[in-house]
Amino acid sequence: NYSWSNGSESQNIDKISAGTYEITVSDTIGQYATETVELIDSVYDYDGNAYSYVKIGEQVWMQQNLRVTHNSEGYEIEAYAYNHNETMVETYGRLYTWDVAMNASIVEEAQGICPAGWHIPSDEEFKILEMELGMTREEADRANTWRGYSAGVGAALENGGASGFNVMFSGRREANGGFRLWGNSEYTWTSTNSNDNYAWRRCFQVGDKSVGRYNTFPKSWGFSVRCIKNPE
Repeated sequence: NYSWSNGSESQNIDKISAGTYEITVSDTIGQYATETVELIDSVYDYDGNAYSYVKIGEQVWMQQNLRVTHNSEGYEIEAYAYNHNETMVETYGRLYTWDVAMNASIVEEAQGICPAGWHIPSDEEFKILEMELGMTREEADRANTWRGYSAGVGAALENGGASGFNVMFSGRREANGGFRLWGNSEYTWTSTNSNDNYAWRRCFQVGDKSVGRYNTFPKSWGFSVRCIKNPE
């Protein structure tokens, strides 16, 4: 006999959503075994890399940084592994300039190099995420500073934090080609243009309960990219 936690008594179940399922198998003399199975939804980029995702409030975010090396048209793009170390890509993703991340668009919430049905989050969409985790609107709107310390927003967003967003502190690539701050900081592009040379970003530091909102580094610097799902 088969007994699933969703009520099914079939040996095999299909067409079910992501989640945790428990199955108990028993025989005619009362012996039984119980196992738990966790199913995780994934979305795939052009290269076939898989990403899990999490719903935070009304938004759905990827739980990993992009690691794609082609745009949606299949053309190869400049995508940097930290210190050119390809073994780090699976965990930390790749670093992209803003123009590459946006796939040459300047339109807010453009798909950029995200998979179909997803896009580069806008500055406002990041604010919505931050406010969902306890930041006030006044804090969220502050520019070129760190915000949200009292609510612990940075801690909730880091790897293992309560939100499931999982910032990995992947460092950055500077315009001169140098790499810095792996394991200490992460910088994530938004799709919100500031001017011809700058765009808004988010900044995270290990152990910091706040989140930085800045537009002070050039678009030619390499930062991480995290995609958000298009509204349904």
